[in-house]
Amino acid sequence: MSAGALHLFPGQGSQAKGMGRRALEHSPQARRFVEEASRAVDLDLEELCLHASLAELTPTQVQQPALTAAALADWIAFGPPTAGPGDRFAGHSIGALAAAAASGYLDLVEAVRLARLRGRLMSQAPGRGSMLAVISSRSESQEAQLAWARTLSEQQGLDVAAVNGPTQIVLSGDLDRVEEAARALPHATVLRVSHGFHSRLMEPAQPEWTAALERTGFADGSGYVGCTTGVTAGSPQDVRRDLREGLRHTVRWPFVLTATADCTPITVYGPGRTIARLQRPYLSGRTIRLAGGGGR
Repeated sequence: MSAGALHLFPGQGSQAKGMGRRALEHSPQARRFVEEASRAVDLDLEELCLHASLAELTPTQVQQPALTAAALADWIAFGPPTAGPGDRFAGHSIGALAAAAASGYLDLVEAVRLARLRGRLMSQAPGRGSMLAVISSRSESQEAQLAWARTLSEQQGLDVAAVNGPTQIVLSGDLDRVEEAARALPHATVLRVSHGFHSRLMEPAQPEWTAALERTGFADGSGYVGCTTGVTAGSPQDVRRDLREGLRHTVRWPFVLTATADCTPITVYGPGRTIARLQRPYLSGRTIRLAGGGGR
């Protein structure tokens, strides 16, 4: 199959004030979707996407459904009428739910409903956790970088939450260990997050999340690229598995971007400046567009 377009959906930390404004003002269909999703999750997503402050958007249990709704509103308003046979869809962490919906595997409103549940479960996880961004030298390969990240995490008693690019990883886990690692490691920054996401601290949330995914109906879609594997799904069960693993395990973003290196054009849906920056080392002359206008 020849490569088509690449459609990207941002992860937590990408929230922005007014992040759904262009879609909701441009598209009655996008507005109807947000209204329906708001009723489904008992949350005023239109208010959050249009007027909420960054402080109001930051709590995990609010941010995850709002970010999913904003990204999918952009997809409805500015995405192609039909996806091409070689199109690929990928989302960073919570963005994977929007990617699953845009690629046809998951109902759009159901994606927001799952995002609401995921955010609640993660926000209620016990323990005092945090996350640490670490800048590294460039590894000879993405596999070598992942191996180095795992060795470092074991030394610090933490988990690898994400490999974000050729020179950035994120460690996650117990707050005291994160702060100790920040003092010990050069070029390390403690992130402003409420929990240690993508770490063993999320394990108490895993059973309910897994059960919810098993109850959810998935359709036959195409082009979904798993954020924990970088592999294009071949079945609904592959998508369900990636969404399940994405609660606790490492986001392997370079694997996603390497696997889609021949896709063009590239479009980001939702508040996309952060994920667009992660794409830059992998552009190789390609351009990246923010849905609703703007190139990077």
